[in-house]
Amino acid sequence: MNEVEKQVSEQLSKLVKNYKNKKYLLAVSGGSDSTCLTHIFNHLGLNFATAHCNFKLRNEESDEDEAFILNLCQSLGVKCFNISFNTKKIANINKRSIQEEARALRYDWFKQLKKENNFDFIVTAHHEDDKIETFFINQIRGSGIRGLASIPENKNGILRPLLVVSKKSINNYLVNNNIAYRNDSSNNSLKYSRNYLRHKIIPNLDNVHPNAKKGIVKTIENIAETNGYLQQKLEEDKAKIIETENNAIKININENTSSFLIYNIVNEYGFNKTNVNNLLEIKQKGKYVANSKFRMTIENKQILIYPKKEDENIEEYLITTECIVSTPIFLNISKAKGKVDFQSNTAYFDANKVNFPLKLRKWKKGDKFIPLGMKGMKKVSDYFIDTKLNQFEKENCWILENDNKICWIVGYRQDERSKITKETINYIKIVTK
Repeated sequence: MNEVEKQVSEQLSKLVKNYKNKKYLLAVSGGSDSTCLTHIFNHLGLNFATAHCNFKLRNEESDEDEAFILNLCQSLGVKCFNISFNTKKIANINKRSIQEEARALRYDWFKQLKKENNFDFIVTAHHEDDKIETFFINQIRGSGIRGLASIPENKNGILRPLLVVSKKSINNYLVNNNIAYRNDSSNNSLKYSRNYLRHKIIPNLDNVHPNAKKGIVKTIENIAETNGYLQQKLEEDKAKIIETENNAIKININENTSSFLIYNIVNEYGFNKTNVNNLLEIKQKGKYVANSKFRMTIENKQILIYPKKEDENIEEYLITTECIVSTPIFLNISKAKGKVDFQSNTAYFDANKVNFPLKLRKWKKGDKFIPLGMKGMKKVSDYFIDTKLNQFEKENCWILENDNKICWIVGYRQDERSKITKETINYIKIVTK
């Protein structure tokens, strides 16, 4: 076992208990790094397969990379999964950069393969120089401590055992073992910031100090250790202020709540620091900040995050007969007669006062009803205030209506005019969740 193989073996042993008994999926491109890792895993006698994505971005080169990988795996007796993507077209549809789309396609597919084939880990060929490049790129972008910690060695089932190996050592391994690999021509283009750092900046670091790269790697390790402690502390602080209720996330805040803590919570739902700043400036009730999947608002010293619904723009549904309604909310609607056995989450309507068709709709400004047990009309909006419903709860509130009269604020309060009495024989029973 040579020095590079020893480094990888020791790193795997550090990252994974009983690593020799695990099943791995290697992400391979055909380039020097992933080809090196493929040979190392083969020499170590590990149980692994490879996965190659052809993104169709470099014409014949992309197809030649694919053919190279298939031939390599065949010669080693290793199973190879391969797939092709029309990356430019998909990126255009999703309105993402080609680099972003390629990354999303790649990792989504790897995770699918991992699940379908019972792999224990996905393995990528990121190495020590990649770690240094990422450190600088994240500095340029104004990253926080998590970004400065650079590339994690083991996260979400993805291992990177080459992070302890330099690019120079990888190249020497390939030369000494007479191993062929593919060169990606796009890696030479200086229009990409990573390539400029790789070719123009990082090679000259040792001219500034003889051990500059080693010092930077040590700095990254120190930051990663600090970040690990900070993340643990953040999780403890999050648990103290977060509640979950009916798909909504509630974050209890006060004037002493750190914006840093708030950001680290809402960032998990796709919100950035600008969104947080905009949120904290909201003064008018009902206003919110939104992204493609979630809405976020603030009221009564709570930040509320709740998912957008597919039926968000549908305002009403018509119910013409007894049935079970599953969308937008669950309702089990049936006719009955005789004695009423009152139950929770259930409303009862006199069939002489309420009958089909029933309309299920979103509440509207100006809606009025007579709350059960009262005599006078009351605005639904005032009822919401009295009941102290938050914005999320109000937006998810549905009205059941018959003959243009409100029968029920579903799940909350019936209307007095539709209630059953001692004289009621036939009634409509509606169970909700």
